[in-house]
Parts: sequence; structure tokens; C-alpha cells
Amino acid sequence: MKSIIAIATICFMAINIQAQDSLKVEWQGQKKHWSLLECINYAHDNNITIKRQTVNTQYQENLLKQSKLDRLPDLNASTDGSLSFGYTWVQQEATNVDQTIQSLGVSANSNVNVFNGLITSNTIKRNKVDLLAAIEDMEKTKNDIGLQITGHYLQILFDKELLNVAEEQYETSKLQAERTKKLVDAGSQAMGSYLEIKSQAAKEALNVTQQQNALGMSLLDLAQLLDLERPIEFDILSPELPELNAFTPEPPADIYSMALEIMPEIKSATYNTESKEYDLKIAKGNYYPTLGVGAGMSTNANWLADDPYDSNRSLNEQFKTNRNTYVGARLSIPIFNRLQARNNVSNAKLSVMDAQYQLKQEKLNLRKKIQQAYGNAVAAYNKYLSSEEAVNSFAESFRYTEKKFNVGLVNSVDYNVAKTDYTRAQSDLLQAKYEYILRTKILDFYKGIPIEL
Repeated sequence: MKSIIAIATICFMAINIQAQDSLKVEWQGQKKHWSLLECINYAHDNNITIKRQTVNTQYQENLLKQSKLDRLPDLNASTDGSLSFGYTWVQQEATNVDQTIQSLGVSANSNVNVFNGLITSNTIKRNKVDLLAAIEDMEKTKNDIGLQITGHYLQILFDKELLNVAEEQYETSKLQAERTKKLVDAGSQAMGSYLEIKSQAAKEALNVTQQQNALGMSLLDLAQLLDLERPIEFDILSPELPELNAFTPEPPADIYSMALEIMPEIKSATYNTESKEYDLKIAKGNYYPTLGVGAGMSTNANWLADDPYDSNRSLNEQFKTNRNTYVGARLSIPIFNRLQARNNVSNAKLSVMDAQYQLKQEKLNLRKKIQQAYGNAVAAYNKYLSSEEAVNSFAESFRYTEKKFNVGLVNSVDYNVAKTDYTRAQSDLLQAKYEYILRTKILDFYKGIPIEL
């Protein structure tokens, strides 16, 4: 019994090790450190919303193909057979005889639409612009996701730098606490100063933990936006950001003019307006007569199941002699259809007006977004300049206060205040820096410049 348990234990351990190796192999397929471009490309390939837009595009392609095929003639064939029972008058016997009669019929026909008020032609044109609109909708979805990823990516970079600042401040406080302890032991400083510095170090240790947690949540947010299966080991590459230059962008009106030519939401709304205009033409097509031509052939054969006189003709002979071929044309003239055509035209006109208003609304929204992005970029740049000046000022003040504290000319409270002000200024500068980068990237996006760091 013990040997059986031992063997089972070994097998379980082997299976567990194999499963862990399998998970390791599976994890090796997922990249750990991602660049911004890799994040955006991965989302474009795997995001469910984009995939649904791709399906919608393929659906519109099928509608366009079918509308083109509708111009071709159709061809249909059919066959029918029957078996009838009952009494039939037989001349040879001069009496009613119970007989079973079998019959078989075959037919084929083809029809083509010659003129239907240009409905087919306008349907093809409408489906073309609907396909183009679907493609632009997919591009807009990609742009939206790209902007979201960029925002999350910069937030992670911001949190990483905040964590570095917090760790540096904590290390500084620890060193200062050790130095103060030596001064207290030498009788140069009061115990209260050491306790104040030690308390400040504890606060900064807590701040390090909080920044670590914030960074972890930011990484999780981006990993979930990418729909990664294993977000725990996810991390990003920290690019070398260029020096921030003076803010000299084009005026919002110029950026708006460029954006009108390239933004997919504007193109989609324009195509949607064209589609509604074709719907109006299709509705008007119902006012016109329709003309169609067709041709067909049919034949049939009948025979007795039990013919005592052997009077049945062969199937081939009957098909030949009973064959019927026709060619015809049909002209349909609408006279009164309960005003359905007129009401459809009226509704189509309203749809055109609504699409035109939607296009105007998209243009207004785009102009407002660009104006807002421009204003945010100006504000972010001004904030960055002010924060940079504040950091320089607080850094000099902190160094001066630290020197005075080391020789006992200021107390620990003044030292901690100066240090806290300096740390806050550093955080404000980092926030202003990444906000400025994000705002300038958004302006570049409206000018058609790809987002990259």
C-alpha cells in the first residue's frame, strides 16, 4: 500500500512539473517589455472592437458583391412528379377501369431585369460608399484605441519617475536620519530632531509603497486594455524622451484644415451622406416603370403504371413532343401604390438632411476637440515652465536649509518642510512634463503624424 502511494505521489509531482513547464512555455510566447508601437500594433490585431469592425467591413463587401451580381440574369430549373389513382374510361373495353397514372414534368426559366428606374445601379453605388464608410469607422476605432494606449503608456512612465523620486527622497531621509543620530550621540543635536527626521523617513517609505502600488495599477490598466491573458508580468520599455522644445504649433484653424482631410470620422460621415443620397435616388426609382424579359422551357410525360394494351409512349418521345418554349417581356407601370413610393421618397429626403447635419456635427466636434487640445497644450507648456522654475527654486532652498540643519542652525521641522516642498515641486514638474508630451502628441495626431515616443 505504501509503495502504491509513493508511486502515485511521484506521478502527481511529475504531472505538476510538466504543467508548470507548459505554463512557462506558454508565458514565453508573451513579450514582457513592450514599446508603445508594439502595444498599439498588438491592440490593432487583437482588440475585439476592431475585430467586430473588420467583420462589419467584410459584410459590406459581400453586400457590394451581391448588388453587382444582381445585374446578371437568373436561371432556375424545377421538376415535379405525381401519381394518381382512380377509375378511367377505357375505349377498348367500353368501361371504367381502375388505373394508376404517373406523370413527370421538367421546366427551366431565366429572367433578366432590363430597367427598374436605375435602382440596381444606385444600389451598387450606395454599397460602395457604405463599404468606404465601414473602413473609415474601423480606422477611427483604431485611432481611439491608439490614443487610449498612449495615455496609459505615458501614465506608466510618469508613475515610474514618481517612484524614482520617492525612492531617492526616502534614501536621502535615511541617510539624514543616520547623520542626525550620530549628531545626537555626540550631543550636537537634540533627540527630537532625530525623531522628526526618522518620522519623515517613515512617511517617505510609505510614499514609496504607495507609488509602487500606483505603478502596478497603471500597468494593469494598460495590460487589460490590451486584453493580455497574463498581465502580472507585463511591463513597458522606457524610451529616451527628447528634450522638450518651445511650444510653437500651428494655429488651431490650420490644424483643423489638415484634420478635415485625414480624420476618418469626417470621411465616414461624408460617405454616410452620399449613401443617403443614393437611398433617395433608389426611392425615386420606384416612380418609374420596370421592364424585364424572360425565357423558359417546359415539358412533361404521362404513362399508365399497368397498361394492358402497351399504349405508353417512351419518356424521351413524350419530352420531345410535349416540349414548350417561351420568350416574353413584362412591363410594369406603377399607377397607385397607396402613396408608398412618395412617402419613401419623403423619408429618404429626411435621412439625407439628417446625414448632412451629422456631418456638420462631426466637423464641429472635430474643431472643438482641436481647439481644446490646443488650449490644453498651451496650458501644459506654461505649467511645465512654471514647474521647472519652481523645482530649481525649491531645490536651491532645500540645499540651503539642509546645510543649515547639518550645523544646527535650523530645526528638523523647517528641514522637513523644505524637503516636502521640494518633493512636491518635483512631482508637479513630472506631471506637467508628461501632460505636455501627451497634449503635443494629440496635436500631432490631428495633423496626421503617427503617435510614437
